[in-house]
Amino acid sequence: MPEAFSQTVPKKTEASADKFDPDDYSGMAWIKSGKFGRGSSFEDNQAAFKMCRKKDPACQLWWFSDEYPLKLVTLESYWIDIYETTNQEYLEFVKATGHPPALDDTCKTDSCWEGNLWKGQSFSPMIRQQPVTQVNWYDAVAYCKWKGKRLPTEAEWEKAARGPSGNLYPWGNGSPKRRATYNRKWQGVNTMTIVGSYPNGVSVYGLHDMAGNVWEWVEDWYNRTYYTWGTKKFPKGPEEGKFKTLRGGSWVNYADSLRGAFRRWSQPGVRFNDTGFRCAKDSKTEFN
Repeated sequence: MPEAFSQTVPKKTEASADKFDPDDYSGMAWIKSGKFGRGSSFEDNQAAFKMCRKKDPACQLWWFSDEYPLKLVTLESYWIDIYETTNQEYLEFVKATGHPPALDDTCKTDSCWEGNLWKGQSFSPMIRQQPVTQVNWYDAVAYCKWKGKRLPTEAEWEKAARGPSGNLYPWGNGSPKRRATYNRKWQGVNTMTIVGSYPNGVSVYGLHDMAGNVWEWVEDWYNRTYYTWGTKKFPKGPEEGKFKTLRGGSWVNYADSLRGAFRRWSQPGVRFNDTGFRCAKDSKTEFN
């Protein structure tokens, strides 16, 4: 396997509300082109199943079959955000564009409304630097486009999370304890953590919160068997589908769902209180 290589650019404190420099890569990490191990072997699936059964007696081995098989996949170089998009950053987008705020306005019950941390275009100062939630796939695409970016492909996301050697978790194979926000109950503004709260949980490329805190939308349509028939060179997922893919696990999940290979799917128009995103960008330059 090739060695991991990345270059990070410090994040700017403020962003323009009108126009973004296409050559501005602040707050992003550069991921070098090359091959990486995507997916899981059957033995990996069995290990994940055993981990899952310890917490959920209903767990089934086939739940992890969409990760199979383990293959070497080739990607071009790209940039990806070091942190998940925050409420403060998303608010700037909402105010600049008139895009709807980050909340589920289809709620019919009090428990559903409790999952909305935004009240119109305002929210508690406590969550300014927490990841934005209650955004659907289309919201995420719109924000990234406004920033001059795009959503990462599923393969790009997985490489950024696992490194070229295919780590179990972003930091390696050790326990998520004190490395991620997970296995929590809903506690309103105290549910999630400020992005970057776990320096021991960064990926080999220096990315934070690639496991836990919130699920992250990626560009690809979801297909359970895509890994068996999809291309191994610059994969971008199926051309069409019903569901979009989510990666990374969230505050509510157990350790088995925080694995870098774990895949989840959702209708693109649905909003959740455990789902956010980060953006990516094509690379115009190669670094040694």
